[in-house]
Amino acid sequence: MSITQYRANAKRARERRRLYARINSLPNSTVREELLAIAQRHEIAHR
Repeated sequence: MSITQYRANAKRARERRRLYARINSLPNSTVREELLAIAQRHEIAHR
């Protein structure tokens, strides 16, 4: 794996962690649950 690929993968992983952290910081609600579902569907679709 090249350094460019490594950096891209690391950036993607960091952004994914930040996204889930922001969603999880929301108060418990159906909106939060729907955002989690959307994020998970997007992640599965783009693997």
